[in-house]
Formats: sequence, C-alpha cells, structure tokens
Amino acid sequence: MFAYSSKEKETLSPTFDHVRVAIRECQTKYSDFTFSQIILQAQKDKLTAFPPNAPAGLMYDYDYYFPQNSGQEAFVDTIGMEMVELVMRGLSTNCVIMGMPGSGKSDALLGNSNEGGIIQETVRELFSRLVKQSTTHEYEVLMLYWAMHRDRMTDCLGSENIEENSPCTSWEGTSDMPGTSANIFRDNFGRLYVANLKAISVKSYADFEILFNEAKEKHTQGPGASIADWHNFIQLSINTTDKACGESSILRQMTFVHTKGAGCVGKMGLRGVPLQRASNINVSLLLLYAGVIHSLEYRQRRIHQARTQEDLYKLIIHSQPFFMGCRFSQIMSQLVSGHEASFVVGCVNLLSYADTVETLENLQLFRKLKCACIPIITTSQKGHLVRNLRKLEGSMGGMEVVDHLNSAMAFGRPLTENEEELLRLRIKLDHWGDANFLEQNQAYFKEKYEDNLKQSSRKRLMKTDPLVSFATHGDRKKMYLNAKKTATYEGQWADGLFDGFGEHLYANVKYRGEFRRGEREGVGTLSLSLLDKQSNVKTYKKVYEGEWLAGKRDGIGTEWCKNGDVYTGGFLEGLRHGEGKLYLANGDRIEGSFQNGLVEGWAVLFTMKGDWFEGYWSQGMREGPGLWHYVDRQQRLYGEWSKNISVLGTIEDDPDKKAIGADGTLRHFIPPLGIEYEPILKKQRDLLNECRTREFKSKGLTWIDYAVESSFNINM
Repeated sequence: MFAYSSKEKETLSPTFDHVRVAIRECQTKYSDFTFSQIILQAQKDKLTAFPPNAPAGLMYDYDYYFPQNSGQEAFVDTIGMEMVELVMRGLSTNCVIMGMPGSGKSDALLGNSNEGGIIQETVRELFSRLVKQSTTHEYEVLMLYWAMHRDRMTDCLGSENIEENSPCTSWEGTSDMPGTSANIFRDNFGRLYVANLKAISVKSYADFEILFNEAKEKHTQGPGASIADWHNFIQLSINTTDKACGESSILRQMTFVHTKGAGCVGKMGLRGVPLQRASNINVSLLLLYAGVIHSLEYRQRRIHQARTQEDLYKLIIHSQPFFMGCRFSQIMSQLVSGHEASFVVGCVNLLSYADTVETLENLQLFRKLKCACIPIITTSQKGHLVRNLRKLEGSMGGMEVVDHLNSAMAFGRPLTENEEELLRLRIKLDHWGDANFLEQNQAYFKEKYEDNLKQSSRKRLMKTDPLVSFATHGDRKKMYLNAKKTATYEGQWADGLFDGFGEHLYANVKYRGEFRRGEREGVGTLSLSLLDKQSNVKTYKKVYEGEWLAGKRDGIGTEWCKNGDVYTGGFLEGLRHGEGKLYLANGDRIEGSFQNGLVEGWAVLFTMKGDWFEGYWSQGMREGPGLWHYVDRQQRLYGEWSKNISVLGTIEDDPDKKAIGADGTLRHFIPPLGIEYEPILKKQRDLLNECRTREFKSKGLTWIDYAVESSFNINM
C-alpha cells in the first residue's frame, strides 16, 4: 500500500501479515515511449492501469511500485534490505520475480553492467550484517542453486553436467529433456525441500559470488544451456547461534526465484522438443496459479478457525496439497503460501498492454495469501552436546560423576564406555569453538589403532601365489553366516578362515579385532548387546578389550564386569592371572597377584576412605598375615585375617601420629601393653594355620602359607 520512488523508503513493518507484491516497470528507450500501450499511475493504495488516451482504467492493490525513473537502487534498497532485516529477525524470506518474456526480470535479479542485481546486493548486505554480529553469534550459511520446469530439476552446483541427449535423462518416454525427476519432501520442521541437492558452505560474500558466477556460467553456456529457460532458484540456508548460551539455533532461508515467462508457443512456431520445453513452463505456471486460487478458496471457508498465528500456520499447511499439480508448484507453495515472508515482484513492459494486465492480475492472487511467519528455533550442535552430556550424567548419578571420573583416572582405573563418552563430551564442551584443540587432539576422539592392525595383517597375509582365490583370501565386505542373517562377518580372510582384522557378530555378541586361523588371536574387543526396554534400542557394551590367544583371553587386557567392577592386568586361558588391578564398583581397588580369576598371594586393598590393607589373600579373600592402615586415626592393625575378617592381632599408633587431627580434634593415644605379646600371637597363628590346612584339605585344596614363601614381610 505504499508507492516507492528513488527518494522514498518504508521502515520494516512489525508484522508480515500477507504476501507482499511489487510492480517494477521495465526500462523503455526514450524513442519507444510513443509506442507505449499502457500507463500506470499510483494513487494512494491503488495502482491504475490506463490504456493510452483512455479516461478510465483497471485498479489494482499493491505494496510497492517502482516506476522507470526509480532505478535499480531503489528496488534493491527497498525489497533487498527488508529481506535482510527479516532474516536478521529470524524469519525465512524470499523474492519471486515474475513477468512475461522481455519484461526485465533478469535485470531485476542479476543487474547489468551499470547496476547490481538484487541477489548480489542483498547477499552482500546479509554477510555484512552477519560479520558485524559475529562477536556475539556464530553463523553458518549453505548455498543451493537449482533449476526446474514442471516436474524435473537440475542441480546447478552439482559436479556433473547432464548431457541433453544422455540416455539417463529420459522424460516421459523420450531422452530429450535434461535433468532428473524432482523429488519433494518435508523436513522435521514442516518445510518442503527438493531432495538430493548439493549444499555448499559459504563463509563470505566473496565465496558466494565465485560459486554463483561459476554456476550461472555453466547453467547458461555449454552442455547445460538447454536448461537456461527453466525457473531458477538460488537459496541460502542460514543458521545462527548465540555464543552466550549456545544451546539453541535459529534456522531460516533466503531464496530468490527467477520464473520464466509464459509465451504463446503456438504463435512462436515452435515444434518438437522446443515446443515441449516451452509448454512445460506454461503448464508449471498455470498449475501454480491454480494452486493459489484453490488454496484461497479453502482458507476462506475455514478462516474463522485461525484465531492465532499457530492456527493460521496449520491452516496454511493444510492448504498446500492444492499446489500438488506439479513439482514446481509444490516447492513454490513453501515460498508463497504464507510460511515465509514472500515478496512477489511483477516485472511489466509498458509496450505490451495484454502482458502487463495479465501480470497485474496474477499479482492480485498472491496478495490475498495471508502469512504466518514463525521463527524456527532448534537445538544447536552445542545444545545437542549439552543435552547428551546431561542425559549421560543423569544415568550415571549426576554432575558430580565427573569428579568421580577424575579421581578414578588419577588411580589409573580403566573407564567404561559410558565413562569414556562422558569424558569425551565434557572435554569437547569445555573446548567448544577451539578448532585448534579439537584438531590437535582428534586422536583422543577417534581411535586409529585399527588402521595399523589392518595394515599389519594385510602385509602378513599377502601372498604371491597367483592361484590364490580372492574368494578365500583378502578383504571381504559383510557376509551372512546363517540363513536367518543373524550372524555376520566383515573383514580379512585367509584360506577360507577369519584371519587378520575383522568384525564377527552372532547372537548378542560382537567381536572386533584380530583373528588367526579362524580364532580370536591378537588384539581385539568383545562386546555384548543390551536392549533398552524403554526405547527398544539395541546397543553394544564392551566386556573385554586386550590380547587373545587361541580364542581365549590371554595376555594383557581389561575386563568390564556386569556388577560394575573393572579389572586390568594379566590373563591366562580366559581367567585373571598374574599382576593386575581390580577396581571395585564401590570405589575400592585391589592391586596385586591374581590366579584362576581370583586374588591370590600378596595384594593391597585401597578403600575410598583412604585406609588401606596390605597382606596375603587366598581364594579372593584376605587370608593370612596383614596390616591395616587407618589414615584418619593414624593407627595400624597388625594381625591375621581369615575370610576377610581380622581374627587376631594388635593395634598401635603410627610412629608420627599427631596429637591434634586435621579437623582440630584431640586424638587419643593407645598406651603400651607392657607385656611380651609376640609368643602369644605366634601360638594363635599356628593353631589358625592347622585349621586352614584341614579346611582346605576337606575341599580338595592345599593351603599355601604365602607368608613363608613370599619375599614380602609383615612385621608383627
């Protein structure tokens, strides 16, 4: 409802309630003015179209009017800058240029040798604004560029040109139409989009300009010139994130559409393929106008239901099926039906009365479409990271679990998969935005030892015999090992057996690692599948990682137990054996000797409270001489243990015990006994050993007094 000249500008309206329409007059040579067939006059909120020397004319509603003397600058400063403001407010916007052939659509969009087009100037201003706010907001811009007619499309940013006569470009039984079938889908936010388009990240206007010019040249020259008469779409997908919070992002799009004008193909004398191409343009536009008409009728009957913006938004979605006449009209419904702040610009040539009136009539249809522009706010990449971190922390006991992990790592306890993931997420969050840190520490986030194992296995398995069949030797993709397809193998083979590096899945088991002659041998990881009953999602959890021999755990490895215990150390024929460390689920840990899967011989128990026990063990329990240190009390207990219980001994103060504790309390000292207690303890110890010998013999075992055979000494 505002007329614009080169000196007039309109501030951005607080709301965008309907599709805005603009009329832009094509530049006419001074010598051709006498041939003008129509005169346009803007009077308040109406635009009147007069035939020459006629006292009355046709009246039209409009939002913007750009006469010839307004120039390209006024057009760009008005429509283009308002589009930038809308994007910066978080809304999607588009500019659709329509009109008959020869009405100046290309000049409006692309400019000429003297003036820039609305695409270049608007995108330049957009990047200028994004850069200015880059101190407070991160931004990402993706560029898409494609062309369409009725139902086919071509990706102008794709790496390959589709030859016009290529047999893969058949269309309705012919091979004369380039491009591919346009598939339209709806994303998670309810937006329609063309599938299989290449999106390229652009960091600046300079990047955009290079891509745009290269694609435009390819699009209008050479093998792709046959699609130069299609409708063109240039789209920028903009994602911004507030650095202060960073957990949500605003998504929006800025789109420019260059529609091709409908022509009287019969009068043009076209035949064959050229006639088919021109007809497709005419049909696509006709179906678009029909979709607008039917959509308006549908909305008008239900407008009383749209009491809020959300109601209107849903009503617009329900009216979109009326644009299903062809793929072009379907994707245009996303732009002009009211979900985005749309500017439909009608370019007119005053030398043609019929063409100008037809364009003005079509604009009236679009202007009746009401808009419900709602910003799309989604979780950012950082937000997903924080959400996953909080979820994982909650499942493991809360935020304080990180402190527990740091303590566990200080003691050298191997982490579970969940703990490793939690620590990885925490480090990534702490260094968010630090590209140098992530690049330098990428080995932390992605293990690369598998590549080394594959290479070494490949060298070991390499054969020079030309008779060796690839079917039984080499690298194999996934293959099924049973009829139900529940068992698979993927990896290296030799002589028809698993050999080298591979992954074997069966039942609820997954082994990923090295094989020798069909058995697990070398380094590998064994995992068991778990089913989450709530989400019904199946995941694998590590139960062992380390060395294997002849199909059994053998060598150095780490075992994660179902009860939460973690063991790292030596294994022999599948059982814990040799020196190792057992990290108990309650936070205690045992370091020492293991045999047949249990603690056996000398070992030290460290408790969460800080106290520790050093002494002898048998069958996984404290059995024999030992010494218990009480850190807080600064005392120690010398004595004998049986089945984890202290059965005899003496308790003494530490030699360096202080009278006042760390908390300021007064400590009590144990007075000396004043008697010789060692003979008494020795007699009791001998009786205890006799009982142990009989008990072990009754179980078919032999009692071994490690205190006699070991080099470790407990002073009693």
